[in-house]
Amino acid sequence: MNRVLLVGAAMAAALGACSPKHVFRLSQDENNAYELKEVLARRVLPGSPTPLNSWSKPRLFALTAGAPKAIVAYDLKAGAVLWKTDADVQSRIWVGGDFLLTVEGGALVARDQTRGTVRWKSALAGQFVGAAADRERAYVVTQKGTTWLLTALHGANGKQAWSADANGQLGAPVAHGGILYVPFLRQWLSLVDAKSGDLLTRIRGIDEQISTLRTTSQDVFYGSRQGMFRLDERSASGKRDGASYGQVKIPAQLDRTSYGRDAYDPVQLAYTASDRARVLWRSEPASDGAVKLPGNTYAIHYFRYVFGFDAANQMKWAYSHPRVELVASEHTGSVIVGLSTSGEIVVLDPVTGAVRGKQSLGLSAQVLGGTFDADGWLPTTPEQAPSSTIATLVEIARDRDARFTGVKELAVATLAKLHGPAVTTEMLAVLSDDRAPQKLKDTVVELLVARKDPTSLAVLTKQLEVTTDYLAKTEPDQLGPIAKALTGLEGTAFPPAVVAPTIAALTVHLDAPSTQNAELTYVINALAALGAGAERPALTAHFLMYRVDEERGGDPAWQKAIVTTLAKGGAQERATLRYAAQDPRTRPGLAQLIQETLGD
Repeated sequence: MNRVLLVGAAMAAALGACSPKHVFRLSQDENNAYELKEVLARRVLPGSPTPLNSWSKPRLFALTAGAPKAIVAYDLKAGAVLWKTDADVQSRIWVGGDFLLTVEGGALVARDQTRGTVRWKSALAGQFVGAAADRERAYVVTQKGTTWLLTALHGANGKQAWSADANGQLGAPVAHGGILYVPFLRQWLSLVDAKSGDLLTRIRGIDEQISTLRTTSQDVFYGSRQGMFRLDERSASGKRDGASYGQVKIPAQLDRTSYGRDAYDPVQLAYTASDRARVLWRSEPASDGAVKLPGNTYAIHYFRYVFGFDAANQMKWAYSHPRVELVASEHTGSVIVGLSTSGEIVVLDPVTGAVRGKQSLGLSAQVLGGTFDADGWLPTTPEQAPSSTIATLVEIARDRDARFTGVKELAVATLAKLHGPAVTTEMLAVLSDDRAPQKLKDTVVELLVARKDPTSLAVLTKQLEVTTDYLAKTEPDQLGPIAKALTGLEGTAFPPAVVAPTIAALTVHLDAPSTQNAELTYVINALAALGAGAERPALTAHFLMYRVDEERGGDPAWQKAIVTTLAKGGAQERATLRYAAQDPRTRPGLAQLIQETLGD
């Protein structure tokens, strides 16, 4: 029979018998280069990236929804579930050496990592702030009134190893290499001896808050939503300049993205939506103080999607997960691994975005979140050929999920940077999609105009060939946007034979009674942009026909477009305008505009 140690009362009694250390004070030595160097040298780190657990096996610990919830332990290398146990978990899962930590029923609970059984429980003396674990111990921060308490417990039995108090706010800690890293008042990062609880040194952030911590088996990063520092001897400067500091450009459409959990946010003590919007990166030491990205790449996990970027912040690949969101993700150093709400595990190459493999937890329950302990893991499955970036971006842009309009805008914006008729075809398909949001269509139109891709001429012209035919039941689709996109090609040196079909197609729409006034304005501008003079006879005839028409000739937008275009023509076109201005049949507003434009 499993014996659960109840250490809550014993912990409280021990605290009364043994006063906490006074570790965290406002006035203490800080940014001491010598002390920091000594502390970094005493860390016990593996020679290569490796998982934290005592067996160094790549594992995943997932939490499922339901009544009750359940923890699922999964061996990534073997591709098999190790165990599953019901547990009313109200927090995320922290991984220790041979145990796991959770918060259940108002207590800190340690579970045996090989079976999932409860090893010990410790009642939380106050409000829970955060927890951490290493191979030997568990660490918990609680708040009671104006006092914050950091307590270390032995992983084997839950007995207290030491405690330390603070009269200022502590954040959730992180354990790494025998050192405990504890944020203090958003300004300091305290480095505490994990075995004794003594303060070793601390870093004060001078030009940036310290609210986010992230560790790999070999590195510690700290910072905020603005950027991240790599902990090394340069951290003693306390400033971005002089320290190993890095930040990436997060697209505005992915504005919820962060570098990691906020150590002061109580909501993020559980698995939340914040876990689904993260920058995923690794680093290498660099002499110039920059946080060097291996392969010059990083990725952003954003709900159902993962985007790969280069060091110049240009998107290089994209992955769209089918139907459901990825609730957890991690960069192992070799691959990017993600976990979906349906329990599917997907493994991606961080440089190309190619799928390295897929596994499944085989669950019917929804997955709320998960913790990966898989540093350095590289699956043995062969790498698949990378998916077409264009195809993936198109898939994202035309996705039926209405929640991610911003992501779709990012997808079409990235598409627009690529050249070729295939890209133009796909962007036009978004315009023709009745279910696409209007804001997305407006973005596509703006991007088509700004692209100025000469290879798009044939695609746009082919789209213009569709005309209104009541017998054939056809009508032009997106005439205005297509004509507007053609206007963006102004200045491109097309041979007359190449652009002739475009001019002919535009002229058909120019004279078609079904063409709306708003579309006519774009058609006129497109003819002027590409015609190189060949468009003047058609525009002159069109002007003479409609200058007396109340609806078309009286439209201010049409007036401005046609008059401006003809005024830039030759002497014959200007003479035609002067004639029309003096003719009493010409619409009054049009006659006045002609006089103002010509300066008569």
